[in-house]
Amino acid sequence: MHRSALAVAMSFLLVACTPAPAPSAAASVPGPAGHEPGEEAAVLAATDQFMKAISANDLAGMAALQTPDGMTYVALLEDGKAPEIVGRPNAYWVDSSRAGGPPMRERYWSPTVLVRGPMAMVWAPYEFRDDGQVSHCGVDMFSFIKRDGAWRVANMMWTVEPKACAQLMPADTAAIRPAD
Repeated sequence: MHRSALAVAMSFLLVACTPAPAPSAAASVPGPAGHEPGEEAAVLAATDQFMKAISANDLAGMAALQTPDGMTYVALLEDGKAPEIVGRPNAYWVDSSRAGGPPMRERYWSPTVLVRGPMAMVWAPYEFRDDGQVSHCGVDMFSFIKRDGAWRVANMMWTVEPKACAQLMPADTAAIRPAD
């Protein structure tokens, strides 16, 4: 009887002294790749804020919503011409020399949002109006980073497609963002 009690006590000691397995690296990474619903909504809210700042020609607002060290690439797509790609730093778009000018308005719809930890991406068709007239449509692609709890535009790319609005506009215009 002593021997079995000793065996049971030794078993308990062995289990108690065995270290717990280390958490896997996957346990520290949030959600399935690309889908974090709460963060997706926050990224879209940041996208809406950025679009409103563009539409208001609010350079300070745009600067506050983006990283100054990011880059922008614009793909000019016109029928019969080779695509022209123009790159500029984010700081170009918020330079004080760009203040003023005719009113602009940019709106988007049908966004695809992907999020993984502190990185996110929004891909969406858009319409751009200059002084109330449709200038062009295209596709926006924003990459975001989360800094100090807030989503910031890190890099941007978009196409400029003067004849693509009919093709890109949503059937239901209620889906256009940001809401007025």
